[in-house]
Amino acid sequence: MRDSPRRRASLSRLSCCLAVSAMCLLAQETFTPKIQLTGALEADAAWNFDYPAGGVNQGLGFTSYANQLRLSEATLSIDGDLGRVGFRLDGGAGDFYRSAMSADSWKGPNQYISQAYLVWKPNHGTRVEAGKFFSTVGAEVAESYQNFNTTRSLLFWYAEPLYHVGVRASTSLGDGYTAGAQLLSGCNTVTGAHGHQTMAVTAARSGKHWGWSEIYMDGNEKLAGSGGRHLSDTILTFTGWRAITGYAEGLAAVEKRATPGYDQWYGWATAWRISPLEKWSLSPRLDWLDDRTGATTGWAQRLFEYTITAEYRPRKFAITRLEYRDDRSNRLFYPRASGLAASRHQPVLAASFILLLQREL
Repeated sequence: MRDSPRRRASLSRLSCCLAVSAMCLLAQETFTPKIQLTGALEADAAWNFDYPAGGVNQGLGFTSYANQLRLSEATLSIDGDLGRVGFRLDGGAGDFYRSAMSADSWKGPNQYISQAYLVWKPNHGTRVEAGKFFSTVGAEVAESYQNFNTTRSLLFWYAEPLYHVGVRASTSLGDGYTAGAQLLSGCNTVTGAHGHQTMAVTAARSGKHWGWSEIYMDGNEKLAGSGGRHLSDTILTFTGWRAITGYAEGLAAVEKRATPGYDQWYGWATAWRISPLEKWSLSPRLDWLDDRTGATTGWAQRLFEYTITAEYRPRKFAITRLEYRDDRSNRLFYPRASGLAASRHQPVLAASFILLLQREL
């Protein structure tokens, strides 16, 4: 008996489905895991013209030691992509690690590990990370070589968290939109703020020559007592011209004290990279912070800084920078040489040399 047209059509559809299923299984079986090693070695020297008695620069981030050559960081990163799952581990030594984890309640191996998290990708466009990771707050990132400038902005150093422990997820909504949510144990601590949790929601939009991102965090950061912190950070990025890129950032935060009252801080920053030649670039930055109650700087004050960084990259793996920075406050905030009163002004000239390593196993 011959097959009817309907039966032949059904068999044809079944064959197509089986072929597609076989191709998908074959693609999964032939996926090659990727393990990538990345290394960064950075040495900095910052000449402080105020010659602070304690030998420490005020508010420059991890370039904190004045008038001496220092190892800023020696970092080795392992990034694994195993298909739907993966992992990331960053560790090392240097001033970055000493400063970044100095206030954490857990020392031990944590002092030498900046990130350690697992990755799950349930579908295309969705990513879930769980563990210890750098904060998504802020335009600047922890790694100096990925920023326009060597020293960190006022917002990065005084107003924003550096890292968290928890779970965060993001998913693509199409047309350049991304949304996400995070459940965190706190800010700059592994053990958490005595069981208090911080929630965060994120949104982003990427266009051809510009981008926008927003994060809102809400949670109790007190190690003792209660007092919720509300933080909002908005960033606009610009890539409209081949030789010019930049960003503008605005941040505002309010936190309830354990005693009656509130702490507030807010500010803005903008930085640009101008690259007229392939190996040369010039990066100016302006940065302003109003610490209304002294919650983050220790003084109720307004801070302002401007930075100009010249960068020369002779090879893809080598970066040299020369940077001038001028910090100012409306208070006598910056230490000077022994026997001299504090100053409202801190001029610094910094030089840095960075070596990068990248290898796929």
